[in-house]
Amino acid sequence: MFLKLILTIFCWLAVLPIIYGFSFGPIYNFIIIGVYLLLLFVMFILSRLTTKLMVCVLFLGTYLILSELPNQESLLKAGNFFIIFAAFLPSLWLLRSTAMTMPSVKKTQKLLSDLVSTKVLSGIQVTSHILGGVLNIGTFPLLSSVIPKNTSNKIRQAAGEAAIRGMNTAVLWSPFFVSFAVGQLYLPNNSAWLGIIFGLFIALCFNTFTIRFLIGRLSLQDSIEAIACVKPILSRLLILSGSVLLVGYFFQKTALNAIVIVIPILVLFQMSRRPETIKSILGNIRNLIQNSGDEMLLISISMFLGSILSGSAEIQNFIENNIGNNFPFWIMIVFLPFVVCLLGLIGIHPIITSAPILSLFAPLLSVWEAAFLMQAHLIGWCAGTSCSFTSLSVLTTAENFKLSISKLVLGPNLIAIVCLTIFGAVFLIILNYFL
Repeated sequence: MFLKLILTIFCWLAVLPIIYGFSFGPIYNFIIIGVYLLLLFVMFILSRLTTKLMVCVLFLGTYLILSELPNQESLLKAGNFFIIFAAFLPSLWLLRSTAMTMPSVKKTQKLLSDLVSTKVLSGIQVTSHILGGVLNIGTFPLLSSVIPKNTSNKIRQAAGEAAIRGMNTAVLWSPFFVSFAVGQLYLPNNSAWLGIIFGLFIALCFNTFTIRFLIGRLSLQDSIEAIACVKPILSRLLILSGSVLLVGYFFQKTALNAIVIVIPILVLFQMSRRPETIKSILGNIRNLIQNSGDEMLLISISMFLGSILSGSAEIQNFIENNIGNNFPFWIMIVFLPFVVCLLGLIGIHPIITSAPILSLFAPLLSVWEAAFLMQAHLIGWCAGTSCSFTSLSVLTTAENFKLSISKLVLGPNLIAIVCLTIFGAVFLIILNYFL
């Protein structure tokens, strides 16, 4: 565990100058890639059995597709492509660690716990959606703390399901998720941001529908009270989101790079304002680094192998001979979310299915078409992580809310997520047809 901690911090700090725009030559990059691969090997040894199997399948599939092993140039290019995640994911962990110490977050928890029992479930879903757009799975331990220990299993189950629905649908529009970063790596930058507009509408429809029919309460007053719970932290969320958008726009950075640039600066500012929290923040980030790794391993390996495959002659020939310009675009929109969702049900992480599909189709699309494919990718990611036995969202919710994983996966959310996938695909097809 100590070796994992040291290697993670080293790679994180070593990649930061590259993201900030400094170049130290290919040897520097080669060293980082080597150390990062060592870190991933350590993570592989410490990972869950399902993660080990997924990684082996990825390597085997890549080997079977390629007619020959990649050369040094291809390996170095792929390495430069994926090392950014050595800084991206730890930056999100740093943000989560800092949020856990903020008084405004505790005030949000208090307001949520003060809601009457008939409104707390809708409050959890709304709060989970708003906070989840920035804190990701860090939202679950914050929200689970508002549920009293003597709460019935039925209410606890409903609260966990509401938290998953709220947080995971933030994937549809938030740039603070790995899914957005993955899409932006393969698709044009403008199309990624345009896809967010579609996602906001789909997320609004889904959460409105599920609050009404799964929770049973939906009124203007309830909505106002639920949103009011987020008021103490709203200014912080706006500052963070606005900073990412401004850095991305003025410095021509991707959302992934902008997040890595902005978060350490804002965290350092927060530490200077409240130096008494430094010890807690460092302790939180240390625990997150030591107890995480499967997600970073899967994402990094998928990006590494995806880069190799996308540039291979085998893939280029497949596109030219079997897809070309005759492949109906609407099939792409339907195919991507449904494949990711179905494979997610059997435990295959969206990164394994989504990234290769994006790498195949991206070169064929205009910026406008890529925006639709971006949202289809986000819908699939949302669905695949909401109803998978191996999803971090499901596992974290089950742990924090003291629930059965199988009941979370096979409960009402499964039907809701299938409906989301169908609605999202149909909406994108109709919108693309008329626009």
